[in-house]
Amino acid sequence: MVAIIIINWNGADDTIACLESLSRMDAHHTVIVGDNGSTDDSVRRIRQWLDENAAAPNVGGYKLVELGKNYGFAVGNNKALAVAMQDNPDYCMLLNNDTEVEPDMLSKLLDYASANEDVKVLSPCICYHYDKNKIWFSGGKLTFGTRKNLFAEQARDSVGTVPFAINFVSGCALFFRTSLLNEKNELLSNDFFFGEEDYEFSLRMRNKSVRMSCVPASVVYHKVSSSQKKTKDTGGVGRIYMYYHNRLVCNRLYETRVKFYTICLLNSVTCLKYFRKYTGSFITAVKLLRRLIKDVRVKKGFDYDDFQALMFEHKYFDFDVMRK
Repeated sequence: MVAIIIINWNGADDTIACLESLSRMDAHHTVIVGDNGSTDDSVRRIRQWLDENAAAPNVGGYKLVELGKNYGFAVGNNKALAVAMQDNPDYCMLLNNDTEVEPDMLSKLLDYASANEDVKVLSPCICYHYDKNKIWFSGGKLTFGTRKNLFAEQARDSVGTVPFAINFVSGCALFFRTSLLNEKNELLSNDFFFGEEDYEFSLRMRNKSVRMSCVPASVVYHKVSSSQKKTKDTGGVGRIYMYYHNRLVCNRLYETRVKFYTICLLNSVTCLKYFRKYTGSFITAVKLLRRLIKDVRVKKGFDYDDFQALMFEHKYFDFDVMRK
């Protein structure tokens, strides 16, 4: 049995479109929708859709879990996974709510998983929703301090149809054996409210020698960053700061000390460039970099309050003081 996990936050239109595409799949599955404290009418609309489509073929059941507040991507998925595991599925799949799938998406993954029991994590080929012949993500490779997305921006047929080994997978569409879950039935780190959760997961799996593959015949279409468009990041500094912070924390956790410090040094140059671009001040950029390095040393991740402050920027950084 396969349980598909979808997290919704003020995105009923996307979530319902995703559910409709899943209902047309040719493989049996169940669906858990976790609502991350939506403040609009998402819960009512999704519940209505689930009630009206309860008899969809190949769907073993729907569950809508109201989480009560915005826990972010990682914790939201972990809480929904705990509900899914009450039925003891053999596989689970995390799927962004702003995706739609081909009818054979899941059956292609199941066919490969059944024939390759030593592979624990699978990725489909993820194409852009607005251009279904262009690849957004089709597996990745971990590189020095970051990762490389394979076949990104290339034509869909460039990836072929033969599965291949990867060691980085996107949280957008992440299929895995439930034997990977910890004792609390969690997959992702609860320390990351938003951003780089899949990078942390991939590094952790690499260090545990967990095998991953991409199955390019399995296809998902992604609208790309629909949830990010709902945030109020007015200048870009908050998003860049959080991105590099989470990436560097991941390297601190899973790389050697020498490698980590080398990665920090290389990333400092890039961070300074972005910080200066968005603030217009080299002095402010240097102070932001110092703050970043301090946060990387003492924080694992940002909670909801930090996330909101970063997206609004002026609540997390006192730019008036920094410019002095």
